Amino acid sequence: MSDQHSNKNDGGGQAPGDSEPHAESRPSGEPPVSPQGFLHEQSWTSRNGFPDWLPALVWVVLAFVLFQIFGNLFAVVYLMIALDDPSQVLDTAVFVEHLDGIFLGNSIFQILIIGMLTWLIAGLSTTGKRSAFLRFRHDEKTLPVVLQTVLLVIFMQPTVWLLGWINAQIPMPDAYMAMEEVQLEMITSFLTSDNMVLLALIHVGLVPSVCEEILFRGYAQRLMERSWGIWAAIIVGGLLFGLFHIRLTQLIPLAAIGMLLSWLVWRSDSIYPAMVGHFVNNGGSVIMAGLFSDIMTEQLVATELPPLWLVFASIGGIFMILRYIHQITKRE
Repeated sequence: MSDQHSNKNDGGGQAPGDSEPHAESRPSGEPPVSPQGFLHEQSWTSRNGFPDWLPALVWVVLAFVLFQIFGNLFAVVYLMIALDDPSQVLDTAVFVEHLDGIFLGNSIFQILIIGMLTWLIAGLSTTGKRSAFLRFRHDEKTLPVVLQTVLLVIFMQPTVWLLGWINAQIPMPDAYMAMEEVQLEMITSFLTSDNMVLLALIHVGLVPSVCEEILFRGYAQRLMERSWGIWAAIIVGGLLFGLFHIRLTQLIPLAAIGMLLSWLVWRSDSIYPAMVGHFVNNGGSVIMAGLFSDIMTEQLVATELPPLWLVFASIGGIFMILRYIHQITKRE
């Protein structure tokens, strides 16, 4: 019995064996209708000759650019309204004092651009339901995979820390490091602020875990799988996920997390494990930052190696959980 996934019709074209109804079976004057009930049997991108990988890469880049433009514009306008002296807009200390409003704008444009626009654009690459195309589906194996994903995210933290340390050994320009230090200072300040845990769980945990998963594991991965196959889609998707966060000092661990989430989506044929795993990873960081800010800062900066025994335990736990997920997601 093979453990490979069977090929499914994801709504991108006509299912094997389907054929258009005979003309005489349709009322006179009505246009042909595909078996799925749509005017066209092929998606808009297929009809216009676009390779599947192209709209995936173009939209990831465009979504990033639009998100940065509107997010930063919102931050500047918000600060100019909130401050008595608009000249203080570029002051880092002022940014830190108003991070609640800035994160609100960040979440708004994540929802609008990364989440909702991706949902709409997905319709160009499928003739079926967007929800099925983006893998908003579940079966009897989804819940066990979700529960194992929670354990997986917990076990993988020391390994992520190790990958961050390896990444930190790569030389970076001083100007870039100064920019990341400012970014880290703002994030740490927000995560450790009084009465900010719930807001941080929403802005740092919930919103990205839904919106970014729709973009990367839902939309981009589906199209790259069509063009390049699963493993190329996992690797390229993970790298794009890492680059999207504009933290070159954390590119390796972020890319590894992205690849792991991609594998979970492929094995389970559902986006829900990735969303839950993403939320547990980000939300766990928020909670840990509130309880153990020094440890979390050390892990984010990755200037010190984690204890080796912890790394070995982490790798062993990861292997066992992945093996279990692999077994329960076998398909005939």
